[in-house]
Amino acid sequence: MKKIVISGLVFVFLFASASALQAQEIYIGALVGYSSETPKLPDIQDIEFDTNATLFYGGRLGLKISMFAIEAMYIRAGHELTEVGTSVIGWDGRELEYQYIGANVKLFPFSLAVFHPYLIGGYGYYMAEIQGIGEDNTGSYSVGVGLELKFSKIALVAEGKYRRGDVVIDGNDLELGNYSLNVGLNIYF
Repeated sequence: MKKIVISGLVFVFLFASASALQAQEIYIGALVGYSSETPKLPDIQDIEFDTNATLFYGGRLGLKISMFAIEAMYIRAGHELTEVGTSVIGWDGRELEYQYIGANVKLFPFSLAVFHPYLIGGYGYYMAEIQGIGEDNTGSYSVGVGLELKFSKIALVAEGKYRRGDVVIDGNDLELGNYSLNVGLNIYF
């Protein structure tokens, strides 16, 4: 319930800010990408997981004001855990599903015609579940870079990000570090 309330407040803030600041543009977008997750269990030294890559999908809603933008973002991915060596804790072959709901700030330092490079940073909630074992959520930061190719009211977006989160699942501290590359489409209003 807390997540729904926070997400609702982010959306209300975006739209209230648009009216109060007479924002230049509001956008909504969809994205798909490649996610590379490297889970670690620092308390258990004999366990390593292979880096697992998978496709992910999500969406964003944002408000662009001059050279800044604020946006709400949601993504979802499912990674298969592969333990290297002996399966000590029984997570081998299980799916690690994660969802991320967060708010980002973008800085567009300069623009060249239709090319709009940007830096992005944000904070949100990382929700992780290992199939049949347990789940947890935590606050998490993200940082990255991107490029927007804007043609009138439609923009093609490419973005690279790093997200970090630590969760406790089945009594084990699981460190998550996620690199992602995505492409998307934004529609401006």
